[in-house]
Amino acid sequence: MTLHSAQAANAGKASEKTQVFTFFIEDMMFGLNVDYVLMLGQDVDSVQKVPVEERGLKGVIKYQGIVVPVLDFAHRVGVNSGIDSKAKIIAELKLHEQELNEWVNALEMAVKNSSEFTYSTDLKKSQFSQWRKQFQTRDDTLMELLSLFDVTQQTLYEMAERLLTLSNSGNSQDAMELLRRERGATIQRMSTLFARAVEHLQAAMRQVLLFVTEDGKTPRFALLIDEINDVISYDASEFQASNAGALAQLSQIAKVLDGIYTRDNSTDCLYFNIDKLIDEPILVT
Repeated sequence: MTLHSAQAANAGKASEKTQVFTFFIEDMMFGLNVDYVLMLGQDVDSVQKVPVEERGLKGVIKYQGIVVPVLDFAHRVGVNSGIDSKAKIIAELKLHEQELNEWVNALEMAVKNSSEFTYSTDLKKSQFSQWRKQFQTRDDTLMELLSLFDVTQQTLYEMAERLLTLSNSGNSQDAMELLRRERGATIQRMSTLFARAVEHLQAAMRQVLLFVTEDGKTPRFALLIDEINDVISYDASEFQASNAGALAQLSQIAKVLDGIYTRDNSTDCLYFNIDKLIDEPILVT
C-alpha cells in the first residue's frame, strides 16, 4: 500500500502543520515526515542477507527491480527492537516456569518423605510474583495473561501450606493424594498460562517494512519497524529541537533526531531525520 498519494492532500494545509508518520519501537514512538514514506510492506522473509558489516543492516530486498538496503531501525539507533524485548520476556517466563517446577518437585519430596520444605510458601517472596509486579508493557493481552497468574499462584501456595500441615501431622498419604489432584488442576493451570504467554509473544514477534523515499517514486532504503501507529498532524508549537533540554542527554537516539513533538495526554513523538539516520552511505551492489 502506498502512502505517497497522501502528500498532495497535505500540500495545501497550513505551513505550520507537519504531517508525521508515526510508529513504535517497543514503548517509544518515532516519526518522520509523511512525504518520505513510499510504501509499507510485510514481506520480511524476502529480505536477503549480504556480506556487508554495517550497523543495523539486515540485508536487501527488491522493489520493482531495484535493490533496496534494509535497516533494522532499532538496532540502527542503538535500542532494543520489539523482537529483542519479547525474546527476553520469553526467556524470563521459561526461567520462572523452571523455578516453579523445581518448587513443586521439592514440595512433593517434602510431603512424601515428611522432610523439611526449604522453599518459601510466602507469595510476596516469590521472584516470579515480584517480577510481575514491576513488569510493564503496552501489550494489554500480555498484561491480562500475567494477571491471571496472581490468583492461581496464590491458590498454589495456599495448597502447599495445607499439604505440609497434613504431612507434618502424619497424614502423608492424604497429602500425596491432594498433591496428585492439584497437579491436574492448579499446577496444570500455571503451566497452561506459561504456555499461553509464550505463544502470544512468539506470535507477536514480527516486523513491518517501511520504504523511505526522497522523490516520491524511488526507495532510498527500507526500515524494519515494530508497529505502525498513525499519521499525526502536529503544530509547530508542539516541536522542541533535539539540542534543547533533556533531549540533548539522549546521546545515542539524539544523533538521528531533529527534535520531539509533545502533546498533552499523548505519547511523545521522537522525530528523526533520514539523513542523520544514514550517517554514512550504504552501498549495496
